[in-house]
Amino acid sequence: MNTLPSMDRHIQQTNDRLLCIKQHLQNPANFHSAATELLDWCGDPRAFQRPFEQSLMGCLTVVSRVAAQQGYDLDLGYRLLAVCAANRDKFTPKSAALLSSWCEELGRLLLLRHQKNRQNEPQGKVPMQPSMSSMKPGLTHSDGSFPYDSVPWQQNTNQPPGSLSVVTTVWGVTNTSQSQVLGNPMANSNNPMNPGG
Repeated sequence: MNTLPSMDRHIQQTNDRLLCIKQHLQNPANFHSAATELLDWCGDPRAFQRPFEQSLMGCLTVVSRVAAQQGYDLDLGYRLLAVCAANRDKFTPKSAALLSSWCEELGRLLLLRHQKNRQNEPQGKVPMQPSMSSMKPGLTHSDGSFPYDSVPWQQNTNQPPGSLSVVTTVWGVTNTSQSQVLGNPMANSNNPMNPGG
């Protein structure tokens, strides 16, 4: 009988902490530390239990609204939303849909920012890596015939030029194990770099 009040207290303390994090996320000076704390917390699957969903979604709503604004961290905001979106099966359908939408939107903004930064690079700049064509090995079939010819990627003709697909905006967060590595690279117990695992 003693565990129920203790569990209720734990849930209340966690929800109170999430409310505090939500307030800190609204301030550019505190955003990075609050979002980092939340990202670390979301590296644990227990973060996605139903008693915490409303408070967690409150925090993520703030992240979705402010991350792209001046003084905030779009990359960190996207990582946080992506980790949570990868666990959307643990959320109610309404929350899961919001997560997917927010993650897609911030991913689109990140891609646009990256494209804009690439356009602003000096034209005479020497690329840091050799082009793919110069790296292409001369592969042949096992009997020496059929030299390898690369086929350039063709954009889907049904897609308008310049448009983006979800595939190009969401990077490698399609299942829980990947999201946990994203959230905490040392969390994988099979990781030889993890001294505790």
